Amino acid sequence: MNYCASPSICLARGAGEEWTSKLSAIDPPIDEVAHLCLSAGRLLLQNGANGRNVHESIADIATALGCNSVEVFCQHAAILLMIHRGTESCMQMSKAAEHGVNLRRTKAVRQIVRDLAVKKLDCAAAQAKLDGVEQTTAAYPVWFVCLSTGIACSAFGRLLGADWLSFLPILIGSSLGQWLRHTLFHRRHNSFITAGIVSFQSAFVAGLGARLCGSVHISLATVSAVLLLVPGVAVLNAQIDVLEGKPNLAAARALRVLYLLLFMALGLALAQALVLPPP
Repeated sequence: MNYCASPSICLARGAGEEWTSKLSAIDPPIDEVAHLCLSAGRLLLQNGANGRNVHESIADIATALGCNSVEVFCQHAAILLMIHRGTESCMQMSKAAEHGVNLRRTKAVRQIVRDLAVKKLDCAAAQAKLDGVEQTTAAYPVWFVCLSTGIACSAFGRLLGADWLSFLPILIGSSLGQWLRHTLFHRRHNSFITAGIVSFQSAFVAGLGARLCGSVHISLATVSAVLLLVPGVAVLNAQIDVLEGKPNLAAARALRVLYLLLFMALGLALAQALVLPPP
């Protein structure tokens, strides 16, 4: 039976023979296939894909590169992979970094997987494209994201019943909160502490502005300004994962959502204690 003892060496054992290196003349080395599978799976997991999409993409890559069996164990912080090709086997694990949402990146990864499946790319070319996904994927300007976030939160405020006097304060507070969130995220600060800080700042600015503008819906303004922190994609993925028989991944995502909401609520409560008028 063959196995991959390290990320760089695959060994094969023949009957009555010493352990010798065995590489296919057609297919790439099995350790390179495993590394490509993990690269794609890690990018998908870190950018908002659910467990099914991660599993399917890894299986598509392994099948396209000649593997006849794929076993994947996807967790919130790591992916464990075992692939078989003929008499060769390889097991590798890769850690996943902080989770976010970037559907352009997930789309780019899926396109690379499709190109690999139809033989437009080989293993080396696909790996090079995956390594450059984060740098080559187009992104909206930060100011545009912040402004769009502010408009969305202000619109939600109106839907919740806030008056027009609080519209601009909510827009300013949530826009500044999105900018702060972007800054702290790229400086790799703790995501839960970041949620608490952003929640406090957004709610405080929106609430204070609404109070100064004479709004009678100050509490609604503070709540609306922190809606940018609601992890909607993570909640949806947790539901999908549990329905599709991946309870470990779903539980980890649900626990993360719970803590994010907890820190968001703490920041909101502190801001309301400072800006709401006394009863």
